[in-house]
Amino acid sequence: MTVRSPGNAWRRVLVGSCVVVASLWWSGIAAATPPATPQIIEPSSDGQVLNPADVHMEITGFSDPDGDQHACSDWQIWVASPAEVVWEADCATETEKIHIHLGDGHFVNSHAGQSALDFGTDYELRVRTRDDAGELSPWASRPFQTSAAGPSGEPGPLPWAVKRPNFKIEIAATGFQLPVNVATTPPIVEEAGGPIAYVAELYGTIKAVTRDGSVSDYASGLLNFDPTGVFPGSGEMGLTGLVVDPASGDVFAAMVYEDTSWPTDPKPHYAKVVRFHSHDGGLVAGGQETVLDMAGDRQGASRQISNLSIGPDGYLYVHNGDGGVLSSAQNLDDWRGKILRMTLGGEPVPTNPFYDPGDGIGARDYVYAYGFRNPFGGAWRAANGSHYEVENGPAVDRLARVDPGVNYCWVADPADPLCAWTTRDDIMRHYALYAWEPAHAPVNIAFVQRETANGSGFPETMMDHAFVTESGSTYAAGPQARGKRIVEFSPGQEGELAAEPSVLAEYTGSGRATAAGLAAGSDGLYFTDLYKDEGASSAIERGANLLRVRYVAPRDDGLVTDLQPRAGTPLGSGSEIGSHPPRSTGGRGLAVVARVVKVREGETLLRIRCAGNHRCHGTIALVAQRLLLDRRGIRNVRAIIGRGRFSIAPQRKSTVRIGLSPRGGQLLQRAGKHGLRVRIEGSGVKTRALTLRSGQW
Repeated sequence: MTVRSPGNAWRRVLVGSCVVVASLWWSGIAAATPPATPQIIEPSSDGQVLNPADVHMEITGFSDPDGDQHACSDWQIWVASPAEVVWEADCATETEKIHIHLGDGHFVNSHAGQSALDFGTDYELRVRTRDDAGELSPWASRPFQTSAAGPSGEPGPLPWAVKRPNFKIEIAATGFQLPVNVATTPPIVEEAGGPIAYVAELYGTIKAVTRDGSVSDYASGLLNFDPTGVFPGSGEMGLTGLVVDPASGDVFAAMVYEDTSWPTDPKPHYAKVVRFHSHDGGLVAGGQETVLDMAGDRQGASRQISNLSIGPDGYLYVHNGDGGVLSSAQNLDDWRGKILRMTLGGEPVPTNPFYDPGDGIGARDYVYAYGFRNPFGGAWRAANGSHYEVENGPAVDRLARVDPGVNYCWVADPADPLCAWTTRDDIMRHYALYAWEPAHAPVNIAFVQRETANGSGFPETMMDHAFVTESGSTYAAGPQARGKRIVEFSPGQEGELAAEPSVLAEYTGSGRATAAGLAAGSDGLYFTDLYKDEGASSAIERGANLLRVRYVAPRDDGLVTDLQPRAGTPLGSGSEIGSHPPRSTGGRGLAVVARVVKVREGETLLRIRCAGNHRCHGTIALVAQRLLLDRRGIRNVRAIIGRGRFSIAPQRKSTVRIGLSPRGGQLLQRAGKHGLRVRIEGSGVKTRALTLRSGQW
């Protein structure tokens, strides 16, 4: 009989148990496979040259064999020699796990305390992803270089240079915090004593600016979250686009809001469009209503809702970035990566390309065009009735005409014959009338044309030209080879915008200011410089400006004559038209006397005398004025009912014909025996009120 030792039996049990446990343990390891190596898409190529103050880093292609979710990403920048980590962001979450900026991490080791990388240096970006089981992917890497240091610039109170003769730049108003956009007002608003422009401050305030340069709050506290963050980085989110309805004077604003009902932090942000009704002649917002809420599709810093415009069809056009989610731009049921079209009340337009109310109203019913990455700016061209956009890409930016129903290819299937691409930079060349290579960060576009602010006082040779603000690298100091300027596009032989722009104005200082918001006003192009230029402790410090680029006409003796009213000067002062003697102009500006001598169907004849010492020339408009009573109370409504041009030798008289619009004829007929009150206005000229009566028609 064999006697088994209890110890041996127990040993066999233990060994068997260990084998089972070991087997289970090893099978668990096999199941918990780490995520695949991420793909770096910004920088877009090895050795790309980047601004050391503004390095955009982005990945795509998170893939986990276990189906685990992307929890966060570890980012590092290494200097090549001696090799060490100089910047890092550990376990970045939310949008920063796929797209991050220098401001979202911190500098370490030899770069500790810096806010930018060094100029002219070789670096390497490294990134790995972490899934929600704690597994780490292998590191992905991409070498890149920083650009050489540019000119230091010259500090000064107005650090901008005009590159066209007979133009000047001046500060129209100051004291703004992150003024990302500007919208000039229609004549109805200023005539009622209201502002000449509204300025959108990124962190939730709309400012009203009057002719004398005064700045006041039109609406404030518009964000329901604290937007304060780093630049470049998470602080680039908030209130963006503005447009003023020319019929009512109402202000539309684009912004993001926080979903406060979300159970965990950080809470998501969504886009919305808000309409404001005005009090006090447009100086103060009265009621407000959200006309479009894009809940459900998260917005990311920078690549968020942006430009608003009202088209010649009277509809509201809304630009929306992809939110950092690359797939969103191709998904017609996603609000992001689109240009949307809707009524001023927030309803989709039935003629939109994908409108189908049969399955309920959603994002696709609003889509006008899709496949956009970050379409910051947009404007309407009267010459062809088309909408144009400027858009930021990873390393290539584009200017494009926007046609309904078209896919602009971000990020489309590369096998699509209309959107074929090898690199994502190829995508941004699709449909581009002009491509900035490398990127200059174009952020806004405006057309100078008679149909918009009567040509902004620019010469006839510049009508139908487009102007674009290039902001360049975020919060970069001094002049930049790529950005911090306003460029000009003119029509080519085929009538479309020409391929190569010229520079209208560029930054020459040593500070942080750049070119951002842009709008055509009655007396020039208005633009914002986004940051306090010198002496700021951070990008969000108040002290930025609203500036104006305006034309000063050449005189017969080769000098220039300043025809535009200055800030603080009521429109039309310095010279007047009317039955009373003109004021002395001291050899500057127009000094003309005019009266209505005849009214007949289709035109008004004016007799004008040039009372100055130099030739009087310019444009004039016949402006009808009447009182209107509606839900907003009694308002003084004005409408341009005719336009004309004059050029008269000094101390001479001439008859000027002003063609009347059909609307002018209708208003005059309706006025009956009481007559229609009108003024004659122009660049630096304005009559007292005159009365046209039906008997003269």
